Amino acid sequence: MKKIIFFIAFIGVLTFSNNMKAQTNRETVSTNQKSDDGVLIAYPNPAKDFILLKAKDSSLKIKTVTFYSILGMQVAQFTINSNAAEIDLDRFRPGKYLIRYTLSDNTQKVTQIIKQ
Repeated sequence: MKKIIFFIAFIGVLTFSNNMKAQTNRETVSTNQKSDDGVLIAYPNPAKDFILLKAKDSSLKIKTVTFYSILGMQVAQFTINSNAAEIDLDRFRPGKYLIRYTLSDNTQKVTQIIKQ
């Protein structure tokens, strides 16, 4: 709960935007561990090279995904516009990241992943 409150406090001061396209859909990965918040599934978690995101409701699309460091600094932003996507994590340093995503019905949620 403290992490979410800290994250929300820093959202207002974030101005850096790094829009990039994410590759869409790679379902051939083994799913050792998943981050499932009831709306979006992120796997594998922890991740090494990439992370797969999938909206649980097949009628919804993931509009945007924004990564934040655990200190609340925006690291990257991706425009998805698909039900599922693969995001390359090669340029991310190892550690914990908060992901804020927006779905096509304007639902916004935050989940956490670990980059190895």
